Amino acid sequence: MITALLMAATPSPTSTTTKTVDANLVTPGLWGFLALFFLALAVYLLGRSMARRVRSVNQRARLEEEAEAERAAAESEEVAVRRAHAADASAGDEEPPAQG
Repeated sequence: MITALLMAATPSPTSTTTKTVDANLVTPGLWGFLALFFLALAVYLLGRSMARRVRSVNQRARLEEEAEAERAAAESEEVAVRRAHAADASAGDEEPPAQG
């Protein structure tokens, strides 16, 4: 009985008449070409924009590094000058050696 129900529920293959399409003759057509063209154009323009923005960010970072190096050099010179003045001032405060 179960076998009969399974046999009844299982569809038997039927032969249908379907047209076979030659895969070499099927093309995406004009709309497919236009879609692909506009996608390629968008990728090109986005890549160009990204390259320009990355270039400007790199240039800005390089300029900031140069300005920071100049600031550090100026500060180190200022510190050296202060130390020299402090050394001169402390040398003048020393008592002369006792003669005798």
